[in-house]
This record gives sequence, C-alpha cells and structure tokens, in this order.
Amino acid sequence: MASIRKWLSHPAALVLLGLFVWVPVSVLIALGRFDGLYGQDPYAYYDYAIGPLRASLLAGQPFPPFFWPPGYPLLVALASFVLGLTPVAGQCVSLIAGGLVPTFTALLVREVWPANDETERMTIAWVAGLVTALTGQLWQSSAVVMSDTTGLAAATLGVWATARYGRRAQPVWLLLASGALAWALLTRWIYGLVALPTAIFALWVMVRRGIPALLQHGLAAALVGGLILSPLLFSIASRAQSSFTGDLEVYSWSPLNAFQREFVTLDGRLSYPLPNGLYYALAPAHRYYFTPLLALLILPGMWVVARRRAFAPLLLLAGWAALVYGFHAGAPWQNFRFALAYLPPLAGLAAIGWASTPLGLLAGRLETGQGVREKFRPFVNSWLIIGWVAMAFGGFQLTQSFIDRKAHDLELVRRVEARLPPQTRLLTFSLTLTFQHYSVLETIELFDLSPADAASLLTDGRPTFLLVDVGNVETQWHDERLGQTYRWLRDGPGLEQIDGLGAYTLFRVRSVEGGFP
Repeated sequence: MASIRKWLSHPAALVLLGLFVWVPVSVLIALGRFDGLYGQDPYAYYDYAIGPLRASLLAGQPFPPFFWPPGYPLLVALASFVLGLTPVAGQCVSLIAGGLVPTFTALLVREVWPANDETERMTIAWVAGLVTALTGQLWQSSAVVMSDTTGLAAATLGVWATARYGRRAQPVWLLLASGALAWALLTRWIYGLVALPTAIFALWVMVRRGIPALLQHGLAAALVGGLILSPLLFSIASRAQSSFTGDLEVYSWSPLNAFQREFVTLDGRLSYPLPNGLYYALAPAHRYYFTPLLALLILPGMWVVARRRAFAPLLLLAGWAALVYGFHAGAPWQNFRFALAYLPPLAGLAAIGWASTPLGLLAGRLETGQGVREKFRPFVNSWLIIGWVAMAFGGFQLTQSFIDRKAHDLELVRRVEARLPPQTRLLTFSLTLTFQHYSVLETIELFDLSPADAASLLTDGRPTFLLVDVGNVETQWHDERLGQTYRWLRDGPGLEQIDGLGAYTLFRVRSVEGGFP
C-alpha cells in the first residue's frame, strides 16, 4: 500500500486520469454502436479529412479550402492511413485527446500553484484532474468527430509547458509550449486568446533571465510556432478566397452582447433565456460541467489566487479563463459546449478553492486550527466526492443523449426511406448529411436553396419531398432565406403532408405547374 501511495504521488501517475475519460466513453460508444457522426459539423470534419485533405496529402499538394482550421482533420486523415476510411479514425483522435486533457490540467495546476509542500501540490493536482476528467461535456466531445478535445489538449499542454519553462528555464519547454499552442491555434481559433497570457508570461520569464535568453529562446520558439502554422499560412496566402477562416468571418463581437439575449446571426434569429454574460458565468455550474456543488469552489479559488498575487496562476489560470469568458460573452451565440475552452483553468481554480476553504482558510483563522481542520476534513471530502458522482452522472446523461439522438436520426432515415420510392428527391434541413451518409435517396440541403433555385429544381418532374421541423423553420429562420424558401414551397407549388415523424414533418412537393410531380 505504501508503494502504491508513493507511486501515485509521482507526477507520472497523473496519466491515470485519462482512464476516467477513456473507459466510460469507450463503453458508451461500444454499447450504443456510435460512430461519432451527428448533426452537421462532425460530418463536415470527417468528409474533408478523408476526402480532399487525404487526397492532397497523398499528392503532396497544399491543403484544400475548408471552413475551419485544418489541425483536427489533418490528424483524422493521418489516422485514416492506419485505421482506414472510417469515422473511428476521427473518434480515436477525439478520445485520445480527451483523455489527455485532465492529465495536462493536473500537471499545469501542480506547476503553477505555490503550495507548501509536494504532497499538497499533488493533492491539488489530482483534484483538478478529476474535476476535469469527470466533466460531462468533455466526455461527449471525446465521443464525437469534432475538434474540441484536440484543440483543448494542445492548448493545455502548451500552457503547462510554459509554466514548466518558468520554473526550469530550460528552452526545450518553451519550444514545446510554442509548438503545442501553435497546433491548438491550427485546430481552433479560440486558442489564439490562450496564447496571449502564455506569451506574456514567457516574455516576462525571458526578460528576467536577460537579453541572451530573450533572443535565443524567443527566436527559437517563434521558429517552431511558425513552422507548425506554415501550412495554414501558405494555404491562406496562396488562394484568392480565404481558407480556414470561416469562423473569423461569421463571428461578430461586442461587449454589449454580454447584456443581450436576442441576436440575429447566420443561424437565424436566436433568443435565449439569459443574457450572454450571465449564461457563460453560470456555465461551470451546469450539470454537464461542475454542477453547482463544485462550481462554488471556483469563487474561493479565484479569491485565493488574487490574494497570493502569484504571476503564474494569475496569468495562466485566471487570465486564460477571463479571456475566453470575455470572448464568448461578447459573441452572439450561447452553447454550453463553448465553455469547454476554459475548462482547465476553471478546474484548477476549483481545486485551489477546495484546498483553501475551509481546510486552509477557515482552519488557519481559528485558534484550534489543526482540530478544526480534522473536523472539517470528512465534510469537505464528502462534498467533493458527491460532486464528482454528480458530474459523472451528468456526463453519462449527456453522452448517452447524443448516442440516442444519432440512433433516432438513423431510425428516421429508415422510416423515410420506407415511405419513398428510390428515385425520390428529398429536400431537408439539419438532417441532410445524415441522409447523404446513410440513405440511398438523393438529398439536397434546403438551406442552400433560394425560392428561384427550388423552382428550377422542380421543373424536371421528379418526385420531390420535403422533410423539415416546421416549428424551427417558422421561428428561428422565419426572416431568413430558408424560411422564405419553405413558405414559397408551401404557398406556391404547395405541400401535401405525408407523415409526422416526431418534430419533423414529411411533405410531398407539388410541381411548379401546380400538379403532382
């Protein structure tokens, strides 16, 4: 037992934190036969990775255009050379990265927090790692073909390596930090914000060590980051139309958005119950994150970090969280998945809060400090364990809900196929890629059609059907082209309802001339 305890106190043991992601998520994937594809974005990542990107790699050509940065699909394409042309390649990348996030988080917290001794530092690191590993959104993101966990793992590795450089002053850590953060930026643009406080911290460290370190270490780090980003920069510069910058082109930001809850975006009219700033401030208390039980620990953690005025945790934990929060609060979207980008620093602050209150702060303020410490220890530890259990339950619910949703979509595909002849043309929205991957029907995205496009399409006399969520189209998309095209089909050629399929309705579309196709 003593040898096991000694091994667990070694930083290398923190790799075990990945098991709290890999094991439950793998079990849920296997039981649900989930291939990681759902909705819209995962299909886009997968199709790009195994299609044009894989072909460009084989031909030694520049990366073809894509809406998002190519870091994640590049890994998927490389994995496909080993695992084959299957969504499992994307799932493996997401799952491996998801399991690395809690380990890198624990290492980061251990590195930046000036604890009294190694035992206390490792305890706080384990708490931060477990809070991260049991986060429901991390589980769900590890199960799907999406870039979230890959970017987050790379960013957390980069911040940890920067903190390590601050303590060791060995240039290898700065080079690792530069490479990891460059890859995070190559995966998701949001991590450019994370690079800001880490760059300031690294610059501060180099300045303290003198001009030679600033020149040698700084230039070497810039070279590593530039080399990793060079394929992206080359692809952008070599094309008349921009590639990989779709997010940057559609996002708008304003500090006033933090106080608003209604927006008009490319996703139509969006109306939320809470203002943006309040929504993202409360996101850590969501049952798919820390639950209210453990999210409360962030507040004392922030207070203790501010009180200590230690440069590393202020920049690398509080600075990271503040910048990402500020960006999302000012952007016109709400999605609890977006809060994943500041999960590691919040988990670190929660762990520091747990270690400081009441075991540290309360006990240190009373005359019977040690006695009070022992008295409160079972209470605080029970609080922590109950919070972890609640988080794991939320993770199970969220991941299972996506697996169930995919199964429901596939059942919907089978039901529609059973109702329609093989030569049917199907117009749909939000389910288009699901039908294109799992159905023999010719499926066209309604979002891409104007009323004129739809009219031209119907003139060939082919049987045409429409599958949409009418309520969603009439509310979120009422004033957009999608809503206009739907109303033209309804009020022009005409729609005959064939079947109700849950939230969706299947219609036969009449021809432009007015008869049935």
